[in-house]
Amino acid sequence: MIDTLIKSATEAGTVIRKIYESGRFYTSFKSDNSPVTTADEKANELILEFLAQQFPKIPAISEESENLVLEGGTFFIIDPLDGTKGFLNKTNNFTVNIAFINNWKPELGVIYSPISGELFYTSSNRESYKYNFLKKTEKVKLLGNKIDSERLTLITSENNIVGKESKIFKYEREHKIIKIGSSIKFCKLAEGVADFYPRFGRTMEWDTAAGHAILSCTGGSLVDLKTKKELVYGKRNFENGSFVALRESKDSEKIDWQKLFSGN
Repeated sequence: MIDTLIKSATEAGTVIRKIYESGRFYTSFKSDNSPVTTADEKANELILEFLAQQFPKIPAISEESENLVLEGGTFFIIDPLDGTKGFLNKTNNFTVNIAFINNWKPELGVIYSPISGELFYTSSNRESYKYNFLKKTEKVKLLGNKIDSERLTLITSENNIVGKESKIFKYEREHKIIKIGSSIKFCKLAEGVADFYPRFGRTMEWDTAAGHAILSCTGGSLVDLKTKKELVYGKRNFENGSFVALRESKDSEKIDWQKLFSGN
C-alpha cells in the first residue's frame, strides 16, 4: 500500500509543480475564506482517482471534497496541497499529504514537497524514511535523534506570531525558534532538527495525519491538549483542537503541561 501512496503523492506533486512554475491557475475562496487553486483541484482529482482504482473499498477523505460521515475507523485522509498560501506567495513551502488511518490511528503516511523533491514516508514495518524524489538520492532512515544538543528547538508556522508557543517550557528554558510552512514541521521533528511543535486553535485532520504517522514511527508523539492523549482521527467534521507534537515522547518532561491544559 505504501508504494501506491508514494506514487499518488509524487504524481500529484508533478502536476502541482507544473502549474506552479507556469503561473497559470485560478484561485477561489471557500466558505472559511481559505484559498483553493487549480493546483489543489487537479492534485485532488488525481489522488482520489488513483486510490479508488487501487483500493475501491476504502473511503477517502480529502480537504477538497464533500466528505461523508465515516462508518468505520479505516480510511485514507488527504491534503492534496498543504500550504496553499505558500503556493500563492511563491515561498516553495507546500506539500502533498496522504495518510492511511486504521482503527482511528495513523498507520501509514507520505509527505512530498514538489519543489525541493523531499519525500518523507513510513514503511509497512513502522519505520520512517527520507528520500529526494527529484535528485534520486539514497533513502535515509529517520530516527528522531536530536541534532542540536545545546538547546531546545521549537518549530511553528511561518505566519504565526510566537507568543504562547514559546512559553510552554518549564523554568523558562533557553530555546530557539524555526518558522516554516506546511506539514514539513512534523518531518523536521522526525529528522531531529526540532523538538516541539505546539499548535493552538483549530486545524484539520488532513493537516496532521501524514506527519503524525511519520513522527510516530521515529518515537515521537502528537498529544491532543483536550484529551491529554494521542490524537485520533475520524472526529466530527474532521477537526483537531490544540495539540503539541514531540520529537520524542519522553520530551514531555520538558513541557509545562499544567500551563497548556489550563489554557494560560
